[in-house]
Amino acid sequence: MGNCCSVTLQVPCDALINRCLDCTFGRASYLCFMKENLKSLTNALEELKALKNDVEDRVDRAEAQGQRRLDEVQLWMSRVKKIEVEVVELLRDKDQEIQKLCAGGYCSSSCNSSYEYGKKVTEKLREVDALSSKGRTFGKVAGDAPPLPEMRQMDHTLGMESMIVELWRQLEEPEVRIVGLYGMGGVGKTTLLNQIHNKYLGTPNDFDFIILIPISRNHRIEKIQNEIGREIGCFSDRWKNKEKEQKAYEIFKALRRKKFVLLLDDVWEQVDLTKVGIPIPDETNRSKLIFTTRDEQVCSKMGGRKKRVKCLEEDEAWKLFRMNVNVAEDVLSLDPEIPGLAKTVARKCAGLPLALKIVGRAMSCKKTAREWKDAIDVLRTSASRFEGMEEVLPLLKLSYDNLSSDEVKACFLYCALFPEDFAIHKDELIYKWMGEEILKEYADVDGALNKGYTIIGTLVRSCLLEDIRGHVKMHDVIRDMALWLACELEETKDNFMVQAGHLLKEIPNVEKWDGVKRMSLMANDIENLDTIPSCPNLHTLYLSNNRLKMIDHNFFNSMSTLQVLDLSKNKDLAQLPSGISKLVSLLYLDLSETCIAALPIELKALVKLIYLNLEHTSELDVIPQNLLSSFSKLRVLKLYNSGTCKSILGDNAHLESELQGLKHLDMLTFTIQTVLISERFFASNKLMSCTRFLCLDGLSLLDISPLAYMKRAYSLIINSCGRVEYNLDVLSQSSFKHLEAVDVHDCPNLSDLTWLVFAPNLKTLSIRSCSKMTEIIRLEKLGEIAQVDEMNQFSKLDELILVSLPQLESIYGDKTLPFLYLKRIETRGCRNLKKLPLNLSSVPKRDLVITGEQEWWNMLLWESEDHKKAFLPCFRQYK
Repeated sequence: MGNCCSVTLQVPCDALINRCLDCTFGRASYLCFMKENLKSLTNALEELKALKNDVEDRVDRAEAQGQRRLDEVQLWMSRVKKIEVEVVELLRDKDQEIQKLCAGGYCSSSCNSSYEYGKKVTEKLREVDALSSKGRTFGKVAGDAPPLPEMRQMDHTLGMESMIVELWRQLEEPEVRIVGLYGMGGVGKTTLLNQIHNKYLGTPNDFDFIILIPISRNHRIEKIQNEIGREIGCFSDRWKNKEKEQKAYEIFKALRRKKFVLLLDDVWEQVDLTKVGIPIPDETNRSKLIFTTRDEQVCSKMGGRKKRVKCLEEDEAWKLFRMNVNVAEDVLSLDPEIPGLAKTVARKCAGLPLALKIVGRAMSCKKTAREWKDAIDVLRTSASRFEGMEEVLPLLKLSYDNLSSDEVKACFLYCALFPEDFAIHKDELIYKWMGEEILKEYADVDGALNKGYTIIGTLVRSCLLEDIRGHVKMHDVIRDMALWLACELEETKDNFMVQAGHLLKEIPNVEKWDGVKRMSLMANDIENLDTIPSCPNLHTLYLSNNRLKMIDHNFFNSMSTLQVLDLSKNKDLAQLPSGISKLVSLLYLDLSETCIAALPIELKALVKLIYLNLEHTSELDVIPQNLLSSFSKLRVLKLYNSGTCKSILGDNAHLESELQGLKHLDMLTFTIQTVLISERFFASNKLMSCTRFLCLDGLSLLDISPLAYMKRAYSLIINSCGRVEYNLDVLSQSSFKHLEAVDVHDCPNLSDLTWLVFAPNLKTLSIRSCSKMTEIIRLEKLGEIAQVDEMNQFSKLDELILVSLPQLESIYGDKTLPFLYLKRIETRGCRNLKKLPLNLSSVPKRDLVITGEQEWWNMLLWESEDHKKAFLPCFRQYK
């Protein structure tokens, strides 16, 4: 058994003993060889210093010749510098550590301390030797340096100074890392970016690279990589043959430990920084990315802050225009008429710097008033033929070319049919697109409106339209570009004839109508349509806002393809011609704001009609039997403030039946003026389900409780009504959840609108000329209704208008309200309203605008002086 045990334990014991001996001798070696290692370390450090000096001399000579030290060499020099400090610190204790040694250096009076010290000496010796070996391998210490960034030549920044200051202030904030500058073509984005580039170059900073790269439409990643490669010194013959993934790695390797400013000009779509190889600017690298684009959506995709570059205000625009006109001599002083004419020309440029410069220079040689008058005529009638516009319009056309589809392009060109500076109502624009069958694939009005708003959003984000609270506008020069595309440029020509707002007394020469597809003669002074045009291809005809009195019976004879006809705002038009029956393809008919008293039976031929607008036709009281029922495809019927409202739900039963029978009716506007009509309206499930706009007018007693059963989002007007009743218990069970806008005016007996607490989705509230109104919400009326506290009153409100309410004292008692989306408050003639339901937390976004009289603002009470100061920038004095 003993031999057996001996055999079993022999190997483990030997291994254990050997490990112990190795450990002991290893620890002892740190003590035994400490003196020798310290001497070796001292000598090795001296040699490393000498080698570092040699490498530094080589680097200095190379940099003096315009080369740039290699990153590998820079890293080696940094490590040498670091280890120098560490070794010097270690050698400072050598005498003390040597004194601890005893027994010939094999032992120490402080074994653990000496062991740790000896181990550090050995490790540093190895590191120094390794660095020396590395330093001797450098055959090349520097390479071709990237070109030094140069100041960019710039146009005048007149009028942009404040924007430059504001942008620079933002860029100096450490947390601002990515900024997108967006705006329409020619607005000065490139000028602004060049100014920021030059400011970085001219201001002491710690950025390693300041890189400005022009990007173009349909950009290629390789092209961007090559431009960046040149700027950071990577570009070479070898670089050209690398794949884009390899280039991305090289760029990333060169920039990852650097602090850089990257400026990208004219970005049309999102640039994938990772694929290019650009490190994302963050708090670690503290780098900056600034780019320009015409598309706001690009800013959203690229991240960071976005800032719109707007056109110049009128005064600044005039200064820039005048500077370019007087570039050679003071042309404006040559004739007393010229300065006034010049301001008209400048206004035609609508603050667009590119147009102001080019048009200004073109006018710099025009020395007589008649030349300036001719220029105004050309700009007004056909701007594309004006000298210099061949530079402006193609540049702006790039934004049109970049639109995503032919559908969006067609919608954009359609906006050029309206006069200059015209506010186009979004919904009405979309209804016209429906009439043109641009949105024909949508079976219901909501679907078409949703798609239409998406298209409008695309055009707004592309800076081709301006968004103005429910309306859009087209910049004058953008409109010139659109007309150039639609009327003249062969590749996009769509046979438009647009003479809107030209002060015409009669229609243009009908001989030119033959090939026209879309015509706009709106906003003129035309009284009679007494000639017969031939226009078999005409799809759209705008004749609104003229002075029409008479339309020849045969005027529409050749318009069998017409789809959109707008005769609105012709206040003297009392009769439609019988020839309107020829419009068998008509889908859209607008007769609003005319004095037509009777609809002709010939309208029965318009069986394709989907839109009929009879709003503000107070004289209209005759609708022939079976006329409405012939419009079997009608989707939109507008009857607000039309005389027909009284007869449809009054004593004319066949009209009510015909209206109820319109199966596809999806959108109705209506006015209720009697209690009888009110009862019939609220009893009709059909009318309650398709009404989007309802006016309650002149009712002495009004019970609004049935409004809780409306089926769609709608707007409500209460005008000249006496007493308003409602059952709070009923409303607490079924709220006005579809009510989005309320306009109450000229109701002298109303003292409050407490029922509005049951309108949780209210967006717009306007109250005017209600002389006895003291509170909007009277809290004591709510009693013990538990649901009130849960309804988050007015949380979706974005506009509040209070006008001529002399006794109004409060909006919601003394409470503040959570206005999460409020953008505008307007008050006039509310001298007793001394407190607004606002505090610093109730309006999270401080983009609110408060308009009112200065005297009223001065007497407003606030929770504290800090609250008043916080909201002071929101105030605009009413003018």
